[in-house]
Amino acid sequence: MIIDDERDLHERLAEAFGAISPHPAPVDDTVRRGRAIKRRRRAIVAIGVSVVAAAAAVAVPSLLRPAAAPVPASPGKSYTVTVQTPASGAQPGEIATGTINGQRWWIVADRPGDDGTNGAAAGKQGIITAGPAVGAIGWTVTAVPVLSTADSPGPVSFTAITSGAAQVQVGAVRADVSYVMVRLGNGSVLTLHPVTVYGTRAVAFAIPAGAQIAEAVAYSAHGQIATAVPFNQPGGLAWFVSWLRPGQHQAARASGRIASGTADGTAWSATAYLGPWGICIPIINPQPAEMACVPSVPAPAVVLDLDQGGTPEIAGGIAAASVARVVVTQPDGSTAAARLVTVGGHKFFAFVVRPGARPLRWVAYDSAGKVVASSAR
Repeated sequence: MIIDDERDLHERLAEAFGAISPHPAPVDDTVRRGRAIKRRRRAIVAIGVSVVAAAAAVAVPSLLRPAAAPVPASPGKSYTVTVQTPASGAQPGEIATGTINGQRWWIVADRPGDDGTNGAAAGKQGIITAGPAVGAIGWTVTAVPVLSTADSPGPVSFTAITSGAAQVQVGAVRADVSYVMVRLGNGSVLTLHPVTVYGTRAVAFAIPAGAQIAEAVAYSAHGQIATAVPFNQPGGLAWFVSWLRPGQHQAARASGRIASGTADGTAWSATAYLGPWGICIPIINPQPAEMACVPSVPAPAVVLDLDQGGTPEIAGGIAAASVARVVVTQPDGSTAAARLVTVGGHKFFAFVVRPGARPLRWVAYDSAGKVVASSAR
């Protein structure tokens, strides 16, 4: 963050938060709770019927494993949420304020920078969440990608953040977006009006941890632009992956376990969830550890590196209909065929990556034994 010292930040927050008395940044405590969310670039490689085509990289949000996950809201439990646009003269960078069950929250973006303060890093900026509704009597800081619509597949680029007892969604919006309507799982609707923070138009809101989001609809001055149905990770966060134009067909929902096992005494599993969001594959390792999502299956198919750097590390992805067998050469030199599992008409696979010095490699074969694609990590 671009501040002179910690006292300056306290003064800024005290000015914005009124009755809340900020405390020194609970960085260690925030790390223990899971450091919220980071976005990771993952290379997507097509398994073609004749050649390997390098597809564009997709921003994949990854949930870091928390030491103690917040208690999810019961589906039958009622809650009330409000959101307001900051009034004139509000704290610089303030995106939104509101309440959860009558308790206040604030969401503030700090200036983009690379001074390393409180975990900020290159290409990221601090998002400050404050108030008893988000489980912070003072304030917490999370480094997220700089608010931008450059890589967004739609009119709004949401980033999910877990903050104590709440889920926070913050994102940049395109210039043609006048407002965004968010319908929650309990039927209530939030209206988000963009505000400009450090040159970027942004929206934000907070809901109870475990509460689901049904959809978000972006509107221009002339009408509806697009609708996003997010993937609500069981017991976790909501991921906005795809945006659909008015009248565009929504894919049917399907889910299924694609692989599971035990490695080094740790149980893990991977499940594919298909729907209007595209395809999402969360890894349970043993708690929700990583999330890989694609908006849709590019023709002919993709391979995803799922839980890179996890313990155990899990890799896998999606195979084209023409693929009958995927043979993997592990970093330790061992070779084995990955088990293909069909879910919702698509073939998936996942496996544990064994430690070693060699690159992970895979080869895809058709039913006649012909090599149709291969890749090296």
